[in-house]
Amino acid sequence: MIYIFLICAVVSSASISVFSTLFNRRNTDKKHLSLMYSFVTVFSAFLGWSVIYAFDFSFEPKVLIYSLGYGVFYAMAIFGLLNAFKTGSVALTAFIKQLSLVFVSFWGFIFWNTAVTVNIGIGLVLMATALFLCLFTHEKGEKIEINWKWCIYALMLLAGNAGCSIIQKYQQMAFDKQHGSMLMCFATMFSSVICLLLTVKEEKKDWKAALKSSWFCPVLGGMSSAVLNLFIMLLLASTLSVGITFPVIAVGGMIITILVSVVAYKEKISVRKWIGLAIGTMSIVFLNL
Repeated sequence: MIYIFLICAVVSSASISVFSTLFNRRNTDKKHLSLMYSFVTVFSAFLGWSVIYAFDFSFEPKVLIYSLGYGVFYAMAIFGLLNAFKTGSVALTAFIKQLSLVFVSFWGFIFWNTAVTVNIGIGLVLMATALFLCLFTHEKGEKIEINWKWCIYALMLLAGNAGCSIIQKYQQMAFDKQHGSMLMCFATMFSSVICLLLTVKEEKKDWKAALKSSWFCPVLGGMSSAVLNLFIMLLLASTLSVGITFPVIAVGGMIITILVSVVAYKEKISVRKWIGLAIGTMSIVFLNL
């Protein structure tokens, strides 16, 4: 059952990227849609968690502190991601985004006494290599610029993504694996408010047309996010090591996303990426040995 949860988490993680890619493809002629897409996605996740919370209701005031922390980290990740894309390399930013999940594994090794085995060590090295080969790609002759602004935003992205997962784990540990639905319902509510505030000064002339033609993309993306976090909560409450959970989600989601692009959009991928996919598959095998 644990591995079924893990597979569902991987598929949900990939779905978020797939719907985001589809939205961008349908709106190439429109501008200033990132914050709108982020808000609709997070708000849809909030609606999804509201339904889950209604069937798994509990209330503990102390959990609200964790929810607020999650909401702040989530907004930090979104803000960092959007601005890192603007101020630096898209490829390197994507690499940092996926690599942030690995940070949770190292946090577990240091603070949660997660067991470190030779197979997990090999798997993590292979996973980092696969992510680099598949995501850190650029056109021939293109310069990869790293400036101080990008470094700050990339750090926000890394800390935000990792912080969300770390808070989830600490909340489950502190409350004996209870109140997970409450945590996420209020966390996504706080995130929705923060994202809404970020959109106040954004240019909105293309929003109506984009939502009219592609509203289902952020909505399904948000629902996929809710499902992903639901299975992450189940995995965190299980006996599966975080040293396995988050690296597998990172690599597995990337592999599915790339394969969907090949099948659905007929995209051609380089030999470098094929090698990355093969190494990524090997990393999953080592992580689960």
